[in-house]
Amino acid sequence: MYILNIKMNYFKAICCLVVLGLFLFGAIHLFSTDKLVLTSSTLENYDFNVNEDNFVSTLEKIHNSIDENVGKTIKVQGFYYTLADFDKNFFICGRYMVDGNSTKVAGFMSMYDGVMSLEENEWIEVTGKIIKGNYNGEIPVIKVDTITKIPAPANMYIEQKNSNH
Repeated sequence: MYILNIKMNYFKAICCLVVLGLFLFGAIHLFSTDKLVLTSSTLENYDFNVNEDNFVSTLEKIHNSIDENVGKTIKVQGFYYTLADFDKNFFICGRYMVDGNSTKVAGFMSMYDGVMSLEENEWIEVTGKIIKGNYNGEIPVIKVDTITKIPAPANMYIEQKNSNH
């Protein structure tokens, strides 16, 4: 006959199970999402929530009143676009805009201080605050809080509507 004497510290056992559970939850969440978030933000309400319908009007409003919009928050979806003369941390979150018979890229100059693993024309959602910047003159710039990779929309083009400004 054998006697087995086991002393168990229930507090340590529960702590180990909680840590293991959190680790598993994090691993499952990380690998089950197809979005890559480069930074995190808890902001849910934005001064400007830009979508397909208000893209051009919001872009014009912000550009026409830079001082009034500095410090306001913004959320916009578009594709990642750069030019050779952009500084390292700058890019455009843009859309193709149809104006009559021509198509051009229109979007929001954005600045991100982190490491970007984005490819040209990759679709992203950007959130951040509007600051003043300079690119061939004074322009509004989104100081990026988050960049999230997203699928391309069914319609990648927006139409420029005549504004009454």
